[in-house]
Amino acid sequence: MKPIVAAALAAAFAALAAAPALAQNEGDYLYRVETLRAAPGKFEALLDWAASARAAGYYEAGGRPFPFLMRHSQGDQWDLLVILPMESWASFHAPAKEKKRAAAAAAHRALLDAQDGLIAFEEDLFAYGPPLETLRSAYAESGLFHIEMFAAAPGKQDALLEQRRMENAYLAATGQTTNMIFRRAAGSDVDVFTIGFHNNLESFAAPGAMSDAEKEAAAKAAGFKDRADISFYLRSLIASHHDTLATKPR
Repeated sequence: MKPIVAAALAAAFAALAAAPALAQNEGDYLYRVETLRAAPGKFEALLDWAASARAAGYYEAGGRPFPFLMRHSQGDQWDLLVILPMESWASFHAPAKEKKRAAAAAAHRALLDAQDGLIAFEEDLFAYGPPLETLRSAYAESGLFHIEMFAAAPGKQDALLEQRRMENAYLAATGQTTNMIFRRAAGSDVDVFTIGFHNNLESFAAPGAMSDAEKEAAAKAAGFKDRADISFYLRSLIASHHDTLATKPR
């Protein structure tokens, strides 16, 4: 075996052996994920509303952390992605927490009323994802987000989820940024979505440092036929998908 390929295989197997670390990219923490499209001419006002909600401490008053916000840059049709931590169905709907949220809504009625007319379209997805602290840390350290949303072909939901894990193993082996994986619990037709957290567009677009031969070996070690199969296999599992680049609202 050529040394360059052997080194790539060793890196790939090391990444696979580091499964506990990759496992932190997904989990059983429940999130409500809202995709919002602003009413015509109201995008700036929608962002201002979100800033007002933060300044007013509306979410915190209801016992919830402020949501993670991602502003559309290019790609899908939504303007704002809102990821609201819930933890679990039972935790979120505990009577004491529902009472606290109701009190916060009553105290901030003017703020909630101000949102009327700002949103033309909203779609909700409830999804299980990484632990809250993992997401919070990645969000704080990043400035660009690559969001991919997938609707699985019939009967391919489990295979699609596994493909995303295989691709993470490949990315880890080739020294690239792995993606956080979220799987559907309820809501829209999105079965799996992933988020890549990057510093900026330059770091997102930068090619991996490995040679083509090393990448080929890493792809095979991750379970693909070859590097091209990463894309071809994914497309055999999905009915539709949307890619979006997003940034943090200012």
